[in-house]
Formats: sequence, C-alpha cells, structure tokens
Amino acid sequence: MMLVFTLGFAMLAHAATPLVAATSIRQVQVTSHFVGENLLVYGAISGPGQVIVVLRSPASTVVMQKKTRSGPIWLNGAKVTVTGAPGIWQRLSSAPVRQLLPEDTLQQQGLTRSSLLSQARFVPEPDHLNTWQQAFLEQKTRHRQYLVDPSGVVIQQGLFTARIQLPATLPLGHYQLTSYLVRQQRVVAVEKQQIAVRQVGFQAWIARFATQNSWTYGVVLTFVLAGLGFVLGVILRRRSA
Repeated sequence: MMLVFTLGFAMLAHAATPLVAATSIRQVQVTSHFVGENLLVYGAISGPGQVIVVLRSPASTVVMQKKTRSGPIWLNGAKVTVTGAPGIWQRLSSAPVRQLLPEDTLQQQGLTRSSLLSQARFVPEPDHLNTWQQAFLEQKTRHRQYLVDPSGVVIQQGLFTARIQLPATLPLGHYQLTSYLVRQQRVVAVEKQQIAVRQVGFQAWIARFATQNSWTYGVVLTFVLAGLGFVLGVILRRRSA
C-alpha cells in the first residue's frame, strides 16, 4: 500500500508541478502535558534539484536586558523589547544553502537567520543596535528556537523527506511551512502549507473564559486567591501553636 502511494505521489509531481509537498500533521494540540511533537515533511520533485524546507511561527515578543557591572556586583541595565520576529524558525535543506542560492536571494526569501532582523523591532531602539541584534539571534539559537540543518532534507529517487522536532514551548497560532525547489542557483518552485498550533483542554477553557469574561474572571480569581491565603494562614497558625 505504501509503495502504491509513493509511486502515485511521484507520478502526480511529474505530471502537475515540479514540486509537491505535504506534512504528517496539520494541527498540533498543546495540553498541560505537551512535551513536543515530531513533524514529517515529505514530497516529490520532478527532475534534478535541491530542496529547502522552512518552518516559521507567528511573531512573538521577547524582552532582553543588558547586565552591567559595578565593581564586584552585576546590575540590570538597559531593557529592550523585541517584536515582529518569529518565535520559532527552522530551516532544513539537502545541502548548505549558500551553495544553492546567491546571498541576495537568500535574504529576499528570508532563508537566513540574519534576514529575520529586517522584520524585528527593538523598542526603545538602543544604542549599538547591531550588538543587540546579534545578541537576539544568539539567544534564539542557544534556546534552539532558531535552528539550521544543512543536511535535514533527504532526497532519494525524486522523493524527499525532512523531520522537524517541535519543542515543548511553542507559540500558539498558524505556522507557515514553505518548501523550495532549487536548480542552478534559482528557486524554480515553492509549496506552502499552514500548521495550526492550538491549546486544548482545561487551560484552553480558562484562557477563553478570561478573554470573553475578563471582569468575572478577575473577581473569581480574587476570591480564589483570598480563600487560598486564608487556608494557608490557618495551617501556619496551627503549626506554630
């Protein structure tokens, strides 16, 4: 059955378009026990070529703070809020991308980590902006939120596969998955899919209730916290008696 599917998929690619891509899942459900998800990207190409796959999450907000030293003590210095850049960005390819495309094309297509900075906003704009930008990219890379794998796409007999590991801390929203077919230093075909990452279960109900009934949620939360404080106070008095 799998062989028939694979042959049919390859014939479809040759007949209709030079690039066909699909994913193993179209929706990721995040619960309180969510530990990550494996995403399989697969497809077919007609003729020779290399493949680049990019996963991009919605934009997120990151607060960065610079540490300053005063004698033997480290103090919190300038604080900058970064918006506009994706929370998660992963690029997998069948070869190093700078061997596949010229630098200007990589920047135009958003295929490098540095190209993401063109959409990022640093507020308030700090002195030595380049230093903050590099620190932002290093932080994202260190936390494995921005990943690059130059051998993450495997091509065999016109079929390709790529495995993406989604981390446990995922921004919610619609993710863009883009596959590129590259020939002779040019992008000749692009295939796009969307993957929905949504919260489900009790946490999702709480979030919806808080959004739709903000005043009621605030009152209920106040009473709950007051009740917990009262119970805790009684327990502490009994232990000290």
